[in-house]
Amino acid sequence: MIREANKFDIDACVEMMRQYAAESPIIKLRDKKLHDEQHIRQLISSLIIGRGFVLVDNEYRGMAAGIVVPNVWCPEVNEVRELAWWVAPKHRNTTIGGKLFLAYNKKAQELIDQERAEIVIISLMPQSPKIDLESRGFKKIDSTYCKE
Repeated sequence: MIREANKFDIDACVEMMRQYAAESPIIKLRDKKLHDEQHIRQLISSLIIGRGFVLVDNEYRGMAAGIVVPNVWCPEVNEVRELAWWVAPKHRNTTIGGKLFLAYNKKAQELIDQERAEIVIISLMPQSPKIDLESRGFKKIDSTYCKE
């Protein structure tokens, strides 16, 4: 079952974020010496108490997190931005990733309905589940590249 994380889930969320970083396509971000656990704990805590949200399943097989932030060009427009969408490797061929997406999309829509946000931004990585975002109301606006 996918649910919103609470303060009792923070340790598990920190561990999932550690694993998420270890798989980053950006080599520099995989460096464990650069990881700041206290920063991640504070970030997750702030999301849980209202800066955004963190979704987990009861068995901690995956998580998704979103943050509400002002748009860089139009600061009066708030966006829900995906921070993480991660599924444990042995569960990637199951329905967990899709269920996390559905819960993420539902929570983001709630924030729009509550007028806390106006735009939802989500990204897909090559290993992401094959979800047809356009059929769910999203439109492709760009592609992201990284140079190290």
